[in-house]
Amino acid sequence: MINSFKKVIMPMVVITLGVFGAISTSAMNQKTTAFADRWGYSHIEGENCVQEIMCSTIPGPPCKTVAGDQLFDLEDGVSCPNPLNKKQ
Repeated sequence: MINSFKKVIMPMVVITLGVFGAISTSAMNQKTTAFADRWGYSHIEGENCVQEIMCSTIPGPPCKTVAGDQLFDLEDGVSCPNPLNKKQ
Protein backbone atom coordinates (compact mmCIF):
# COMPACT_ATOMS: atom_id res chain seq x y z
CA MET A 1 0.00 0.00 0.00
CA ILE A 2 2.73 2.48 0.96
CA ASN A 3 4.83 1.36 -2.01
CA SER A 4 2.01 2.16 -4.49
CA PHE A 5 1.45 5.50 -2.75
CA LYS A 6 5.11 6.43 -3.36
CA LYS A 7 4.90 5.35 -7.00
CA VAL A 8 1.93 7.66 -7.67
CA ILE A 9 2.52 10.67 -5.43
CA MET A 10 6.29 11.12 -5.65
CA PRO A 11 6.41 11.73 -9.44
CA MET A 12 3.58 14.24 -9.12
CA VAL A 13 5.42 16.10 -6.36
CA VAL A 14 8.66 16.19 -8.35
CA ILE A 15 6.88 17.46 -11.49
CA THR A 16 5.02 20.13 -9.50
CA LEU A 17 8.24 21.35 -7.87
CA GLY A 18 9.93 21.48 -11.28
CA VAL A 19 7.13 23.52 -12.82
CA PHE A 20 7.06 26.03 -9.95
CA GLY A 21 10.86 26.28 -10.01
CA ALA A 22 10.84 27.05 -13.74
CA ILE A 23 8.12 29.68 -13.36
CA SER A 24 9.86 31.44 -10.48
CA THR A 25 13.21 31.45 -12.30
CA SER A 26 11.59 32.92 -15.41
CA ALA A 27 9.83 35.61 -13.40
CA MET A 28 13.05 36.47 -11.58
CA ASN A 29 14.91 36.97 -14.87
CA GLN A 30 12.20 39.30 -16.17
CA LYS A 31 12.39 41.50 -13.08
CA THR A 32 16.14 41.96 -13.31
CA THR A 33 16.06 42.97 -16.97
CA ALA A 34 13.12 45.33 -16.65
CA PHE A 35 15.07 47.93 -14.68
CA ALA A 36 18.78 48.16 -15.28
CA ASP A 37 21.64 50.62 -15.52
CA ARG A 38 22.51 51.61 -19.06
CA TRP A 39 24.96 53.95 -20.70
CA GLY A 40 23.43 57.30 -21.57
CA TYR A 41 24.05 58.66 -25.06
CA SER A 42 23.84 62.24 -26.34
CA HIS A 43 21.61 62.67 -29.35
CA ILE A 44 23.35 65.05 -31.73
CA GLU A 45 21.40 66.00 -34.86
CA GLY A 46 22.95 64.46 -37.99
CA GLU A 47 25.56 62.44 -36.06
CA ASN A 48 25.80 59.10 -34.29
CA CYS A 49 24.91 58.89 -30.62
CA VAL A 50 27.84 59.66 -28.29
CA GLN A 51 28.32 57.67 -25.06
CA GLU A 52 28.36 59.90 -21.96
CA ILE A 53 27.61 58.53 -18.44
CA MET A 54 25.81 55.63 -16.73
CA CYS A 55 22.06 56.20 -16.31
CA SER A 56 19.08 54.08 -15.22
CA THR A 57 15.75 52.84 -16.56
CA ILE A 58 14.15 53.15 -13.10
CA PRO A 59 11.58 55.99 -13.16
CA GLY A 60 12.91 59.24 -11.71
CA PRO A 61 14.46 62.55 -12.72
CA PRO A 62 15.99 62.70 -16.22
CA CYS A 63 19.63 61.72 -16.72
CA LYS A 64 21.56 64.71 -18.09
CA THR A 65 25.09 65.68 -19.04
CA VAL A 66 27.06 68.33 -17.16
CA ALA A 67 25.90 70.79 -19.82
CA GLY A 68 22.26 69.86 -19.07
CA ASP A 69 21.49 67.82 -22.20
CA GLN A 70 19.09 64.85 -21.86
CA LEU A 71 20.69 61.41 -22.31
CA PHE A 72 19.10 58.51 -24.20
CA ASP A 73 19.33 54.69 -24.44
CA LEU A 74 21.17 53.35 -27.51
CA GLU A 75 18.99 51.16 -29.72
CA ASP A 76 20.21 48.95 -32.58
CA GLY A 77 23.70 50.46 -32.25
CA VAL A 78 22.60 53.45 -34.34
CA SER A 79 19.75 55.49 -32.89
CA CYS A 80 19.04 56.64 -29.34
CA PRO A 81 15.32 57.48 -29.08
CA ASN A 82 14.48 56.46 -25.47
CA PRO A 83 15.19 58.95 -22.66
CA LEU A 84 16.92 57.60 -19.55
CA ASN A 85 16.66 58.58 -15.89
CA LYS A 86 19.23 59.66 -13.34
CA LYS A 87 21.02 56.81 -11.59
CA GLN A 88 20.07 56.74 -7.91
